[in-house]
Amino acid sequence: MIKPGLHVPHRWQDLLSLLENYTPRLKFEKVIWEFSLEGWIKVNTDGTSRGNPGRNAIGFCLRDKAGDLRYAIGREITEGSNNETEVVATVEALRLCRALNYTQIWIQTDSVLLKNIIDGLWKPPWCIVEYVEEIMRLKEGCNIKVSHIFREGNRLADHLANYALDIGNT
Repeated sequence: MIKPGLHVPHRWQDLLSLLENYTPRLKFEKVIWEFSLEGWIKVNTDGTSRGNPGRNAIGFCLRDKAGDLRYAIGREITEGSNNETEVVATVEALRLCRALNYTQIWIQTDSVLLKNIIDGLWKPPWCIVEYVEEIMRLKEGCNIKVSHIFREGNRLADHLANYALDIGNT
C-alpha cells in the first residue's frame, strides 16, 4: 500500500471511473490586512535579499488605528542573508517606534522564522543572535504583539524593500 487510506482499484474500468469522478480538495486562506487596535501602532516589515547572500534592502511602514500611514522607509543595507534582512527591518522599525514613544506595537512580518524566534518558540541562527538580543531589549517596557502575515497582506513593506534595490532609497 502506497498511502494509508488510499484505495486504488485493480480493475482498469474501476480506476477510470474513480479518476473521472475525482474532485480535488482545495485549501485556501483569506489574506487581508487588518487595522490595528485603539492606541496601537501597526508595523509591517520586510527584507529583500537578491543572491542570499547578496544585495539586501529593508522596508517597513507604521500605520495608526485608522490605517493612515505614519512613516515608511525602504533602503538598501549591507550584504547578508535573507534572514538577516528580515531581522534588520524589524530592529530598525522597533528603534523608530521607541524613538517616537510608541509602547503598544503590533509587528507583522512575512517571516515565520522571525515571528517564532521573537515569540521564544525557536532559537535564532547564530548569524542573527545579536539582532534578536536587541529586539528583546527594545521590547522592554512595551506591549508588543508579533504575527505572521502572508506576502499578499504585506505588500507595502515588500514594495518599499524592492523599490530600494531597483530604484533607490525612499
